Amino acid sequence: MRKEDYKTYQELENVVREMDDFVDAVVVEGARDKEALKEMGITKEIAMYSSGFSYVELVDYLRSRHKCVAILTDFDRAGKRFNKKLRAGLEHENVKVERMYREKIGRILGFRGMKCIESINSFRKRIF
Repeated sequence: MRKEDYKTYQELENVVREMDDFVDAVVVEGARDKEALKEMGITKEIAMYSSGFSYVELVDYLRSRHKCVAILTDFDRAGKRFNKKLRAGLEHENVKVERMYREKIGRILGFRGMKCIESINSFRKRIF
């Protein structure tokens, strides 16, 4: 284990814990992303947009249950595009989208060459 990896993981863990205290729900792409966040201690609802929701249904579902969400789609082109679309839809429905956590987590993962939330699992396994 490299000391820098452990330090990076601790930083990531701190951001995820702060996010869990602040938002009502987190949106991710799929089950592995959800698993990665649960392993990091997320206690709030984690909604997956790959779970059969259409875009409109997902916006409606989140609007009816939550006031503040974080969107943690992957940091590739498709993930960024969906993040932008979902953020616009939720904000149009007066749901606050907390962007800061996506930016912080993206920066931390990018520093280690990772572009997806599910990569947290392999990063954690490499460290521990």
